[in-house]
Amino acid sequence: MKKLILFCSLAFLSTSLFCQEEAEASGGSLIADIMNVAPVTVAADESTKEANDEYQKTLDSEVAKVDELLAKHGSKFKEDVGDVIEKFNKVLAKGIEKDVNAEKRKVATSVHSLSMGLLKSKKGVLMDFNNRVTQAIRKLPSMLVSEKEKEVKEIIDGYKEQFDVELKANQQVIDSFKSTEHLQKNMGEEGGDS
Repeated sequence: MKKLILFCSLAFLSTSLFCQEEAEASGGSLIADIMNVAPVTVAADESTKEANDEYQKTLDSEVAKVDELLAKHGSKFKEDVGDVIEKFNKVLAKGIEKDVNAEKRKVATSVHSLSMGLLKSKKGVLMDFNNRVTQAIRKLPSMLVSEKEKEVKEIIDGYKEQFDVELKANQQVIDSFKSTEHLQKNMGEEGGDS
């Protein structure tokens, strides 16, 4: 009887050690080897290729529209800032320090506001782009959807990064404008040249 109990104990111990070693070899999981299924590549059929080509044409067209609209917004922004600076130059030409300082504050506020408006307009263009391209993606076969969504996200992120860089650069220009002494006093001799 003792031998039987000892034999059963050894059998149980060796079985549990074997199972433990197997679990450790598979990362602690008993089903890792069962669940390790190799991926299968599905070849795209003709209709999938046609849908992808049609989508790519749509995407290229939409990106071109985005670039065109962003350029228009940029041109309008520059024109508006030019108008603000033209008005400032007229006040500056009069040479009245109090008026120049007041106008300078107005210019900084106006250009900052225009910069924020430009950013909002550009983000609106991207939102419209995303909506139109998302509609085109929905028409694609399911095997292409996630790849195309990722591609569109990368395009949008690229534009947003450009917007952030542009906004920071505009803010630096505004700060530089504010710190510049535009009205300088000539402490030289009065009465002109001899």
